[in-house]
Amino acid sequence: MKTRTIDTNILVRVLARDDSKQWQVAAEILRTSNVVILSTVLLETEWVLRKSIGMTSRQISGLFRSLLASDTIIFRERERVISALDAFEAGLDFADAFHVSSLDAGETFVTFDRDLVKLAQQYMDHVSIELAS
Repeated sequence: MKTRTIDTNILVRVLARDDSKQWQVAAEILRTSNVVILSTVLLETEWVLRKSIGMTSRQISGLFRSLLASDTIIFRERERVISALDAFEAGLDFADAFHVSSLDAGETFVTFDRDLVKLAQQYMDHVSIELAS
């Protein structure tokens, strides 16, 4: 099977099923290829599904979990995706969870976002989160 790295618009069409013609093309790509999903594509996909399509966090999480379970979908940063998704399901913003999940143990993430500091300290204890002051 051919390996293809897909753009956000392909992934959104498959997950949202909001354009039948494009959905058919996108679904065929997924059926006939090993598909690579870049972390940046997943990050953008979450935003589009939430802001443009109107999906809930729970719906998005379920869709992303189903992608992780597929044998033909490859995530370049699988462990980072899983870590970010776990934190997202615990209440963090998906983008914030992705940013923090990219840090190595012992690194410090600094932000003005008080809610991020509180939630990340609870659910992402492998790094230090500090409130900028």
